[in-house]
Amino acid sequence: MRRLVGMEIVDEDSSNVNVHFLLDATTLSPEKILKRMSSIALGMFRDTLNTLTSEDKTVLQTIPNRDDEIDRQYFLLVRLIRSTMVDKKLANALNLENIDILDYRIAANLLEAAGDTIVELANSIVDTALPKSDLKKIYDIAKEIEKIHEKSIEAFIENNRLRAIEAITLHRNHQKKISNIRSSLEPKKQVSIELLDLVYTFDKIARCWADVADLVQPVYSH
Repeated sequence: MRRLVGMEIVDEDSSNVNVHFLLDATTLSPEKILKRMSSIALGMFRDTLNTLTSEDKTVLQTIPNRDDEIDRQYFLLVRLIRSTMVDKKLANALNLENIDILDYRIAANLLEAAGDTIVELANSIVDTALPKSDLKKIYDIAKEIEKIHEKSIEAFIENNRLRAIEAITLHRNHQKKISNIRSSLEPKKQVSIELLDLVYTFDKIARCWADVADLVQPVYSH
């Protein structure tokens, strides 16, 4: 129940729980909810990334609880989207077309997936035995992922195709660097699986955010 925003228990017994959604859908905004999810996810990512070059790893303990808040906001957005699908007046009030409703649903799902992956990343860093030199290499490349996130979310919220192209280009450049790292490791007899797993997890997060930018469609003039 703690994960469900606006849901309150109104009645319960030993075998049943009745809940009621108390929030007024007309007071909610898909854009604000998505921005909230984005802000939490980016904060989680930055804090997790910074532990690669820090001795203090205590902040990683907060990551799962912050992901729970992303899940709560995700539930709220999905609930709102479903309401707009059955209530055209609500959709009109929120200025949402059918394609907008679908895109917000996909974007929210991608941010929720990114949050889960950041939790996975945090757990990996807590247990890592990689040398500082390897962690610094990963940090230097993964730092660029922040820009992919920021430009992707801005592009989606503003429906800005040029900004989306910038985000997609940044992601392609990031993938080239990831590919170069993998190529440099292949000739070595003992490739660190742990290092490759960390690199892959960071790339998985970057793909989530780049996929948000992919939702921004070109605008054609007639």
